[in-house]
Amino acid sequence: MTPHEIQAMLPEIERIAREAGGLVRAGYRRGASHTRTDVSKKGAIDLVTEFDLRSEEHITRELGRVFPGVEIVGEEAQGKRAVTDAVGGALRFFVDPIDGTTNFAHGHPFFGVSIGVCAGVTPVAGVIYAPILEVCWRGAQASGCFRNGEACVVSRCEPLSEALCATGFGYDVAGKRDDNVPEFSAVQARARGVRRCGAAALDLALVADGTYDAYWEFMLQPWDLAAGAALVIAACGQATGFEGQALNVLEGAVVATSCGALSQELLGVIREVRGGRPVPVRHASARA
Repeated sequence: MTPHEIQAMLPEIERIAREAGGLVRAGYRRGASHTRTDVSKKGAIDLVTEFDLRSEEHITRELGRVFPGVEIVGEEAQGKRAVTDAVGGALRFFVDPIDGTTNFAHGHPFFGVSIGVCAGVTPVAGVIYAPILEVCWRGAQASGCFRNGEACVVSRCEPLSEALCATGFGYDVAGKRDDNVPEFSAVQARARGVRRCGAAALDLALVADGTYDAYWEFMLQPWDLAAGAALVIAACGQATGFEGQALNVLEGAVVATSCGALSQELLGVIREVRGGRPVPVRHASARA
């Protein structure tokens, strides 16, 4: 599809994300005791709720109706199997029905619905809707990035010492040594601050609108980062792999920043900590 055709998809994608967000909002802090009785586990600390399932069902149904023939990869439907096929440059939706489910389950407001559009493994457009924060980001590479309808761009920050950064930690942390904690500590010592709020999609959206200056994380799933990375690029920022290469959403490793100078300084700190060890990726052989 042409950039103009992809841009034309955004109003419908936003409508669908907002509708799904309404379904999710209905379950937020539900009940006086907030006992989390509707929460189940996909892993030791990886949660799923009935509202993840309702949201994904609605998104999948509506995307399939409006955009027939475009593959839809959703977290809850696809999460039990590895997504490793790149399908050339074919268009795909990557859907996270609630990015930040743990936050949602605990009554924390930092979560959102994320719908990313990828051409093969390359993010090209996205919509992220945070229903409790009442913020919606949408963007495409050819048309820019918008926060609640107003154009937004990345910050102008260049030195790491002045940067507010964000990062995260994977779910499979039990007994795992390569857990991003040393990198977190090193960057925290050199940056203005590092936030860890528990929703990769929103972290990336906040880089896109200039709130954060940088974000890094590895061992993500494609539905975690597809939409947000597209927003960063649409907002004139950089979203790459850890070697500065074009982002491959199947690898799950991303560095998103306001500019190349900040990327290089941030990556320099991370490389120093890692001592030459490569950053782990989910699907190292998956290429466009």
